Amino acid sequence: MSEPLDLYLRYKSIALYSRTAQRIAPLAELIVQNDAVSRVRKAADVFACLADDGCDSTGEWIKKLILSDDNAFTRRAAAGERIPEHIKKRVVTELLIFKQLSLIDPANLVIERAKDCFPMFGFGGFSATYDGLYKFHRERGSGVFASGNAFSFRGGDMTAVDLPCERLSDLKDYAEEKNEVVGNVDNFINRLPAFHTLLYGDVGTGKTTTVRAIAYEYRDRVKLIELPRGELDKLPSLLNGISGLKQKFIIFIDGLSADLSDGDEDLLKAALDGQGDNYLLYCTSDSKPSYSRSKKTEQEPTLFDRFGLVVTYVNPDREMFVDILKQILRSRGIKWREEYASVAELATVNSGSKSPRTAKRIADLIECTYADSRGYSHG
Repeated sequence: MSEPLDLYLRYKSIALYSRTAQRIAPLAELIVQNDAVSRVRKAADVFACLADDGCDSTGEWIKKLILSDDNAFTRRAAAGERIPEHIKKRVVTELLIFKQLSLIDPANLVIERAKDCFPMFGFGGFSATYDGLYKFHRERGSGVFASGNAFSFRGGDMTAVDLPCERLSDLKDYAEEKNEVVGNVDNFINRLPAFHTLLYGDVGTGKTTTVRAIAYEYRDRVKLIELPRGELDKLPSLLNGISGLKQKFIIFIDGLSADLSDGDEDLLKAALDGQGDNYLLYCTSDSKPSYSRSKKTEQEPTLFDRFGLVVTYVNPDREMFVDILKQILRSRGIKWREEYASVAELATVNSGSKSPRTAKRIADLIECTYADSRGYSHG
């Protein structure tokens, strides 16, 4: 049996990492192509795959796929379970096959008549061990959860998303409110009593910023899953998908309204009453929802009452508003001028709001219109 065919047969034996095997099929099939057209086409497919995934070599590409694979081994490792010996041996065997595939040198496959057009892709550089993978998945999770720290659950599909680089310091003042939310997350991470949380209050006061900033600053210790408020019917499926995992999750529902359907309200109640030790619900609302319906009785807690922690965000008074504006400008290196207070006063009259969001817009206006080079301070 020829060596290329032997390696191809070993590739076809991959069982646990079958998803990864399917993705790298062009690389494996390249070595068993005999005619020039087919070989060039497969090499072109490999080149395109590496470019699309932002990888410089086949080893880097294969490892990236392996780390995000979802299979019996990665799921057990993510749950912290003991791995049966036969699965452990299979993982080791398949890692060896992947390493051999990563060492395929395109220069050895060039056919003379295609040497001027043959796509030469990078190869080699694959490094992964059983122990390293077990530790990785135990810490980071399995499948899509291993690929990031923030996710969107839409239409029943979990997708990794980029976290905006927001920090708690970006929200000026509101120290007491932020401390309450942060303390609850610290307790959650440290396995101390922690509560599902509702952040409610005036529009533009930083409720959403607080949650996303926490997710960014705690990205190595907790994962954020954002569920659109219009898809509460998917909440049971989401909770089922993270059940048993060792990783900690914040399920974020932004802009919760008081006009939930009976079905959505019941689903949210069930989640709030649940005792899952690996998730917390964090919801925001622009006003304190009453959720009062005729079917309620005085003895039945409202949906609002089921949140263990409620943090209220209200618009600042004039003094606090000006202080927030000063802090924003200072963070941008702009010296404060008393005339900016008049600008702020006029802008808040026009907008009808003294929220931190309004202060940021005023800072944008000042930065673009009023602050000249003499008004900047660089420390």
